[in-house]
Amino acid sequence: MLLLKDIESKAEETKQRILQSAEKIFAQKGLDGARVDEIAELAKINKRMLYYYFGSKENLYQAVLNRNFNKIYTTGMLAVQEGSGPREKAEQVIRSYFYFLAENPEYVRIMGWEAMQGGKYARELLPDYLWESWPVLNEIMKSGVQEGLFRPHIDIRQVLVSVNSLCLFYFTRRYMLQFMWEEDIISPAMLEKRLQHILELIFEGISC
Repeated sequence: MLLLKDIESKAEETKQRILQSAEKIFAQKGLDGARVDEIAELAKINKRMLYYYFGSKENLYQAVLNRNFNKIYTTGMLAVQEGSGPREKAEQVIRSYFYFLAENPEYVRIMGWEAMQGGKYARELLPDYLWESWPVLNEIMKSGVQEGLFRPHIDIRQVLVSVNSLCLFYFTRRYMLQFMWEEDIISPAMLEKRLQHILELIFEGISC
């Protein structure tokens, strides 16, 4: 006889398997090109079960986005705790985001598809995460200004856009950029070189 906790555990396992499978298919084909049948087959479930848990393909797509945004937010907030001062905290946040992108190529591809759709679904989800993290990011910048590390009157929004652009572009254009280097541009050594370059550019721009 299955206990309630066993049933709940099995249900959560099934949902996670659906999300993982959906992420792969959405990364390959985007929302419009993805088929529920393909996702269900990859997840090894009945299609009706997918609709039971998520209701529609669009809801499933939003759940995939939300799952990734939550990971970025969570790892970023944990990274803040690893820094001892404003600059170190900011470095750790940028590092956590950069390596999240490096370790999640499906997310990178999905964001490419999402951008081509005008960010229709991302813009519904991102504000909540931004406003949740805003006090923490603002405090880092404020502390940096007070300690004479960062220039005053810096627009954090511009900094966030710059960080996102510098990090994300490297991975979205990975295959087009590879010809410039003999070494694999996502090898550990090259990733760290790229990250250090990003950190130098960002802190040259905001430091006193």
